[in-house]
Amino acid sequence: MLVFAVETWRRCSGPGVRALRFLLLSIGLWVCGSALALLAPDRATWLVFEQVSWAGRIGVPVAWLLFALQYTGYGGRVTRRSVAALALPAAVMLALVWTNPVHEFVWSEVRMVYTQGVAVGIQAQGPAFWAFTVYAYSLVLAGIVLVMRLVFTADHLFVDQGVALTLGVCAPLFANVASVTGVIVPITGLDLTPYMFTISSITYGYAFYRSDLLDRVPATRQIGRTAVVRNMRDGVIVVDENDVIIDVNPLAQRQFELVKNDVVGRPVRAVFDDPEFELPVGEGTVVWSSRGPFEYEVKVSTLSDQHGRQVGRILVLRDITDRTNRRQQLQVLNRVLRHNFRNDMNVIDVCATQLVDRLDGEDAELADRIQSVARDLSETGIKAREIEQIMSRRHNDPQPIDLPSLVARQLDTLRHEHPAAEIEPDLPDALEITSTGILESVLQNVLENAVVHNDNQHPRVWVRVDADDTRVEISVADDGPGIPQQEREVLTKGTETPLEHGSGLGLWLVNWGVTMLGGEIDFRDRVAFGRDEEVTGSVVTISIPRRGPTVRTASDQPPVDAD
Repeated sequence: MLVFAVETWRRCSGPGVRALRFLLLSIGLWVCGSALALLAPDRATWLVFEQVSWAGRIGVPVAWLLFALQYTGYGGRVTRRSVAALALPAAVMLALVWTNPVHEFVWSEVRMVYTQGVAVGIQAQGPAFWAFTVYAYSLVLAGIVLVMRLVFTADHLFVDQGVALTLGVCAPLFANVASVTGVIVPITGLDLTPYMFTISSITYGYAFYRSDLLDRVPATRQIGRTAVVRNMRDGVIVVDENDVIIDVNPLAQRQFELVKNDVVGRPVRAVFDDPEFELPVGEGTVVWSSRGPFEYEVKVSTLSDQHGRQVGRILVLRDITDRTNRRQQLQVLNRVLRHNFRNDMNVIDVCATQLVDRLDGEDAELADRIQSVARDLSETGIKAREIEQIMSRRHNDPQPIDLPSLVARQLDTLRHEHPAAEIEPDLPDALEITSTGILESVLQNVLENAVVHNDNQHPRVWVRVDADDTRVEISVADDGPGIPQQEREVLTKGTETPLEHGSGLGLWLVNWGVTMLGGEIDFRDRVAFGRDEEVTGSVVTISIPRRGPTVRTASDQPPVDAD
C-alpha cells in the first residue's frame, strides 16, 4: 500500500488521487499498528500500538468514500463543508480512543492473551465503538455502490477498474465484520482485517498497472456530461413524468430569467407562461413563439433509467429567432427577385424575337444571341423555383412508386420535347419502391441534361435500372462531351467560390435531391468502342434506398452564388 502511495505522488494527478493517497496511507498505518501490537511484550505497549492503528482505521472509510465520489465524477459534492462533516465523527472517535482510559466509551476492559507467539487483546467494546462501526460501514457501502455503478452503467470501459476496486474493499470489509462479530476467527480477539488488505493490494495493483486506474478516470465522463449540458448553446430543462421541473442548465436560466431554486419543483408550463402552448406527448419537436420577438424550437425527448423505464423528459430549447427572420427575408427576396426576373426575361425574350424577325445579317445573330441568353436565364429561374419546391417536400412521407412506369413517362416526355434524340431504355417489367416526389424531379433533370447538353445532332441516351433487396441504381449514359471536371469538383466540395462554381442549378438540384432521399450519386466518363470510332460521354448513376428512404433536410446545403 505504501508503494502504491509513493507511485501516486510520483506519477499521477487528477480526480480522486489525493483521497486515494490518504486511503493508502491510512491502510498502511492500520496494518503497521496492528502488526506492532501483535509483538507487544505487555498490555501498556499493546494499547499504544492499538491506538496508533486506530489513527489509520478511522481514516479508511472517510478516504474511501471521498475517493469513490471524486473518481466516479461526483467531485463537485466534495467540498470543505462535506469533508468536514464526514471527518468530524472520525476525529471524535480518534479522540475517544486516545482518551479511553478516562471514560471507557470505546472499550471497557482489555484482557491480554498470548498465543502462538502473538499478543492478542480481547476487548469489551463500548457504545462509541459500535456507533462508529455503523458509521464506518455506511461510508464504505456508499462508496461500493458508487464504484459498482461503473460495472453496470459504463459499458466495458471501466468494468475492470470497478470490479478490482470493489473486490479490494469487500475483502477487508467481510474480514472486519467477522472479527467484530467473532465469527470464523482462528484466534479470539484477532483482527483479520489487516490480513485481507493483502487481497486489496493485489486488486489495487491490477487496477493501477493493468487497467490504467488513474490514467483513464470515469470522472472524466461524468464531468464531461455535466459540462456539455452546462456549456451547450441551447437551454435544457429536465422534467419528471408529471412535467415538474427537476433541473435547468445555466443558459435556460439566462434565457428565461429563471432562478433555479425557484423553478425546481414547479410545473414546466410556468416557464413558458403561454396558455396556448402545448408540449408534444412523448417525443417530438414544436416551435414556440415567446413574448417579444423571440422564437424557440423545443425538442422533447424521453429520459430513461438503466432498466429502460421512462423517468422523465428532456426539453432542449434552441433560439431560432435569427434563423426564422433570415428565412422570412430570403423568402421575400426570392419571391420578389424571381417574379421581377421572370417578367423582365419574358420582356427581353419577346423583344429579341421581334428583332430577329426584323433584322438581317450580324444584327439578327446578335438578337438571336440575346434571345438565347434570355431563355437560358428564364430556365435558371424555373430551376430555382423547382429547387425551392424540392426543399419544401422534405417532410413528405414516402409513397409506393412503380419505378419503370415513372422512368417510361419521363422518357416519353423527353422524346416529345427532343424528337432528334435516340433513347434506349433497359427497364425491368415491374419494380416497386417507396420514395417521394423528389425522385421525379431528380430523374427529369438527369435525363434532360443528357440531351440538352449534348452537342451531337442526334443525341443518344441509355437508361438502365438495377435493383437488389435494399437499393436501386438508375444509370443514365450519353454520348455528349461529358461533365466538366470543374462541375464535378464543385459538387464534391459542396461549396462554390467566385473562381470555382458550376454553370447552372441543374446538377445542384440533382445532388441535393439525391442527398435528401438518403442516396448517393456518381459521375464518371463513358468510353465505348465501336467498329469505326470511339464514343465518349458521361454516366450518371443514382443509388437510393429501395424501401422507406429517410428524407433529410437541406437547411445546411450551401447557397448558390448570384453570379
